[in-house]
Order: sequence, then structure tokens, then C-alpha cells
Amino acid sequence: MTISSTLQEFQTILFDSESFSSLDKHFAMFMGRLALNHNLAVSMAAALVSRKTGEGNICLDLAEFAGRPFKLGSLKRSQEEYTCPLLPDWAEQLIQSGVAELGEGETPLVLDENNRLYLRRYWQYENSISNFIRERATPFLHDLNVSGLRKDLIELFQSQSPGEIDWQAIAAIAAVTRLFTVISGGPGTGKTTTVARILALLTGQWRNNRQQLRILLGAPTGKAVSRLQQAIVAAGLLQSGSASLQAATLHRMLGYIPNSPYFRHNAESPLAADIIVIDEASMVDLPLLAKLMAAVPPSARLILLGDRHQLASVQPGSVLGDICHAEIMPKFSSQFCQLMAELCSYSIAPSSPSLKKTASPSLQDSFVELGRNYRFHPESSIARLSTAVKEGNGERALDLLLHTDDGSIVWSEISAPTELGKQLQRSPDVCQFTSMQQNLEPESCFMQLDSFRILCALRTGPFGMERVNTLLEQQLLQQVQNHLNCHPNGRFEGKKNVLPYHPVMVTENDYNLQLFNGDVGLILPDPADKRSLRAFFRGDSGGVRDLAPSLLPAYETVFAMTVHKSQGSEFNRVLLILPDLDSPLLTRELLYTAITRAREKVEIWGKKSIFVSGVKRQIRRTSGLNEALWGRDR
Repeated sequence: MTISSTLQEFQTILFDSESFSSLDKHFAMFMGRLALNHNLAVSMAAALVSRKTGEGNICLDLAEFAGRPFKLGSLKRSQEEYTCPLLPDWAEQLIQSGVAELGEGETPLVLDENNRLYLRRYWQYENSISNFIRERATPFLHDLNVSGLRKDLIELFQSQSPGEIDWQAIAAIAAVTRLFTVISGGPGTGKTTTVARILALLTGQWRNNRQQLRILLGAPTGKAVSRLQQAIVAAGLLQSGSASLQAATLHRMLGYIPNSPYFRHNAESPLAADIIVIDEASMVDLPLLAKLMAAVPPSARLILLGDRHQLASVQPGSVLGDICHAEIMPKFSSQFCQLMAELCSYSIAPSSPSLKKTASPSLQDSFVELGRNYRFHPESSIARLSTAVKEGNGERALDLLLHTDDGSIVWSEISAPTELGKQLQRSPDVCQFTSMQQNLEPESCFMQLDSFRILCALRTGPFGMERVNTLLEQQLLQQVQNHLNCHPNGRFEGKKNVLPYHPVMVTENDYNLQLFNGDVGLILPDPADKRSLRAFFRGDSGGVRDLAPSLLPAYETVFAMTVHKSQGSEFNRVLLILPDLDSPLLTRELLYTAITRAREKVEIWGKKSIFVSGVKRQIRRTSGLNEALWGRDR
């Protein structure tokens, strides 16, 4: 049955549909009532753009559905469908309805020139990011001390062999000579080392200024912030008194206002900073990055660090992947190539004019990718596996897993759901969780915990993170009873059962306790009183601090964690558990992220066909950001 009836009848059928969430349906009904012509096409477009945004997209590409039937089936109406209008007609009906406009205006929806439909706020976010990058990507050579920069570059960067190009040095030159820079690279490519040297170069340029250089370090999670700050301090390149260094999560940096989408810092009240460095930029969603950029002072530098091949943010957008154009990296303008030759004697041919379709020829100079891995040899098994996955070659990746015998990459068929507990018990790596009971020193327990982690592709389901944690808790309970004199099921002021030797991950920020989403701790016997328990966390200075478990903010068990939550972390050994059925959540980016968490060994449990299918599936989030920066039909 094809729907060609009244708006009221259509909305009744839409409301019964299982294809849309409650939010999608109510938004569609509201837009239908708001439209001047009460057009069914408007309601359908509104439902689709709401659904697409909820799935992580920035907009709806009308061409994806134009002229095609869309099933609105439900348990009540299994055969109902709606045939979407042809593209030109649909676009015209949206404009005539009064709920959508082309570009600036006050309508709730925006239709761009390429027939992408946006919720207005997301169109505004996308445009503000594009405008910021274009404005800040131009060379900023004011008061540049070329001779001093050349001297500092020679001291800080030394090629491994004569004639070799040091891409870290190129990234540093880009960051020093412009107000916006993106440095992309996988784990082990030296992103934090590079940014530490960049800060040293900038303090050298700043040395004649009477004021300190104000540096803000940020990241989406508290753990990532702490790691970035420790790496910068450990590098020891910032002279005492030359700069003030502050670190915070992005929400704290911007001034989070409870129960509000706004922040205290914005265009009217910018951040007090000369340099802002954001790590793990792939985890930053479109709205948050737009709000950060709005709060960057006009003369401040913004440096984004991340891996463009990793998982995108949980919230809408795939910003780092969108702004980093694969065809541009590593290509540079003639002006930048001349500057590199002058500063480092590097001879790099500029990109040909045919490759440049941007308003600013220097835009591409703001994007540098670090390719050399200092952790893995290019021929190491983990490096070859991650490359095969990154390139989408599922058969090659599986072949490496099945036929590599050096022990660094291992494949095992996943057991039936009812046998998963036994398979976990047989794993030597999993057994190390119980061995923590032999050691009462918190720091030693942390070292054991950080050496191995179970990663799950999914959160729920028979092979999801929640079930794996439940199985391990059940297995460890009896062993814990044998090693602890206090009762293992003691409750702590309304908290759920707290077990000793229990790893936990904080899931909400508590600024009073300085505990942040993503922080991992351990419930351990109190060294001063073995009959009581304390929650231990690593401090920013490298020590260990503790508090009563009853004070903990919301947390979850983390014997196993989702791949999403593992971003920004590294472990010696990783066990990745895949589902036994295919899932749209199992993507190339998820597998690449999981594999690159391992320093020494990665073991994968799954089914061969599911793994290959996941490697070939790439995240595709609809957005106009890449096109706004780099042009169409590149």
C-alpha cells in the first residue's frame, strides 16, 4: 500500500512505525503542522533528518531517499510504505513549506545547494568550523624570528639519516607559522613528542615578551588530559617560568554550565590562552568543536592531535576525518615548501595547481600526517595487521591473523555464548586478573591491570562488555573470598556490591574529587586496615591516591571495556571479543582502534566471516564539512 492520503493519516501511520524513534516522530509531526502547505513530504524529511542526526550524521542527503519507497512497517501495519518525492520536487516542497531555507535565516531546517537537509543548529556548527579553519589556516608570520626558529629546529629535530625528511619537524613548522594546525598519526608516531617540541619552539619565539606564554592542554576525557600533561612535562623542554601550563577536559576548560548546552567561555568571553592543544581530537563531536573554536581568542593558536583513522565521536559528526582530506596529506603549497627549504633544507615539491580547489592555497599546509611509527617496525605483525584493517583489506588481515606465528597477533574462534565463561577461564591473560590478589601494593596492581585489557566490540549482547564483566565477576568472587578476610559482599552507603581487586571506570565527572569520565581505578584492601576497602586512582603527578568507595561517582566494572571507551589508552596485550552475528557497529574504524591499543600482542576472538565483513565496513557519516573546506568532486 502506498500512502497518498492526508497529513493526519500519514502521521498516524508514521507514529506506529518502528523505523523511527519517538523523538523522530514528534519532530516530524511538529514540522508537518508548522509547514504552510501541510505537506507529507515535509513530515517525512523531518523524520529522516532527525533519525540521521540521532545516528551520528550531521545532515540528511535527500538524494539517498528521493524517488524511493520507504517502508513504514510496524506490527500493526506491515505493508505500509511511502514513496519519497523526486529530488527537485522534494527540495522545492521543503522551501515552499516555510520550514526550510537556503542558508541563513530563522527556519528550523536548512537546505544547502547540494540538497543536504540540516537541523539549523548543526548547519551553524558546520559553517562556524569551516569558517574558523579557513581564517586560521593562513600563514601567521608576524614577528617570526626566522634565524632563532632555524637554530631551535636544528636542536630539537634531527633526522635519522642524511636527507631523510622529519615529518615531526614539518608539523612543528606548520604549527609555529599559522594559528590552526592538525597533526594526525597512529599510536607510536610521536604526536605528543612533536607537540612538546612545538611548545618549546613557540616559547623560544616568545622569549622577548615580558609575559608568560599561556598554554591550555585539553582532551575529551580526564585520562587523556592527564596523559598529555605528563608527556609534556616529562619532555622537559619548557624552561621554568617561560610558560604557564594548565590542563583540563574540554568541558571543564570551556566552563561547563549544569543542565545547559552552553559554556561560560564563548566568542564574547574567550579562553585566556595563547596556545590551545587538544589531544584525541577524533573523539570530539561537531557541536563541542564548534563551541571550542568560538572560544579561541583571535590571536591564539589551536593545535589538534589525533588519528583520523580511529573511531569517530559518539555524538554527531566525524570531524577529524572530515577536515583531514586524504588526497591533500601530505601535499603543501609552494610558499610553505619554500619556508621548509629555508628552515630545514628540505626539498619537497609543492602540490600541482590541479590538486587545489580551495579558496586559500595555504589551507593544506595546516594538515600534517605522521607516518613513521617509533613503537613498531613497519614489518611487525601488529603494524601489518593494523595497516591491512585501515586499508579495508579484510582477507589480508584475516590471513595475517591465521598464519603469523610470532605470537604477537592471534586468532581464536569464539565459543558458543554458553561456553564463553569457560573460554575466558582458559585464557592465560585473563588469569592475570586473579593474580593481583597476590600483591597488596596498589602501584603493582595498576601495572598488572594496565598490561592487559579485554575489549568488546559491543556493550550488550552475549559477547558484549556487560556480560563479559558479569562472567569475570562471578569467576573471581570465590577466589577473592579466599584472599580477603572481610566479607566480599559488603555494601558501602547504598553503592552496589563492591569487590576487592575490582577494576572500575568512572562514567561521570566529579570536579570536587578530581575524578573524570574514563578514569580507571581499583578497589583494593586498605594497606593500613586489610579488613576495609579503598578505591585507588593514579594521580596527575604519577602517585596513587585513594578514597572510600562510598564516595565514588557513577562507575562501571572494567575487566572488559568497549572499544569506544579504550580510545586514548594503551596496553601491552589486548583481547578483542567480537560478536557471533554481524552488526553495523562492527566497522573498520572500530577494529583498527582496538588493534592499535596493543603494544605487544593482540588476540581476537570471533568468526572469520564476521571479522572480514567488519574490516570492509567503513563509517559513513553524512556531512558537508569536507566539501566546504576542500571543494566538490575532488
